[in-house]
Amino acid sequence: MRTFGPKWFKEGSLIGEFSDHLGMAVSQQKQAVALQAAKVDAELASKAKSEFIANMSHELRTPLNAIIGFSDMLHTETVSSPEKVHQYTGYIKQAAEHLLDLINGILDISKIQAGKLAVEREPIELGPILASCLPIIEAKAREKSIAVECSLAPGLPPIMADPLRVKQILINLLGNAVKFTPERGRVRVEARVLPEGRLLVAVADTGIGMSPPEVETALRPFGQVDSGFNKRHEGTGLGLPIAQALARMHGGDLRIESEKGRGTCVSLLLPLAGGDSANPNIH
Repeated sequence: MRTFGPKWFKEGSLIGEFSDHLGMAVSQQKQAVALQAAKVDAELASKAKSEFIANMSHELRTPLNAIIGFSDMLHTETVSSPEKVHQYTGYIKQAAEHLLDLINGILDISKIQAGKLAVEREPIELGPILASCLPIIEAKAREKSIAVECSLAPGLPPIMADPLRVKQILINLLGNAVKFTPERGRVRVEARVLPEGRLLVAVADTGIGMSPPEVETALRPFGQVDSGFNKRHEGTGLGLPIAQALARMHGGDLRIESEKGRGTCVSLLLPLAGGDSANPNIH
């Protein structure tokens, strides 16, 4: 019968000690990798917020300078003709509305991130809400000779949603489509019921499109796609993140299909009234 002497115990203890050291080394390596990943995420978030603040400084100053400049001219009576007064007061109104939109966007994304934005859902019809959005967008589209087409499937059932927030989502999506579509392009809106029991609203354009990494950036709060075309247009880049967050608060979702140089299609999914999909916890 084999006996185990002191040598075996010594070897056994060496193996155990080696195993302990190996386990500690693996654990330390995992911690180092996790810390590095957290550091990279923090640096990216910090960079994105810094870029957002720099962009916002420009976006806020532009309408403020217009308001102050034209108001000063009216106050000092630099202009006196009724036509010029009417024109300058119009500029002031446009700048003030743009400034209000910027502030509302910042407040909305802040409330969403803090979990303090609520939606008041009720059975509503999509048609009238979309009809109230189209004149706002068509006015901007006409300036660029962009054709806006709308096709709603007949007999669409009501959806369970907050009418104010749905209008906000649609204006954001339609506004982006017109903004990033070159002159003489096309924007098309379609709506139909999916077999799964949700309403699909698709906004497609023939604009500049985005690559997959750019889509991820566009959906990230404080992220903004960096392109020459984009830099020629005002905006904070908060429209898509807000639209996606609002869609998910309704129990729906926002999906983007895009190809660089060939346009973008944004699909909004919303729950129908009276169905299980009206539960905001179901995605």
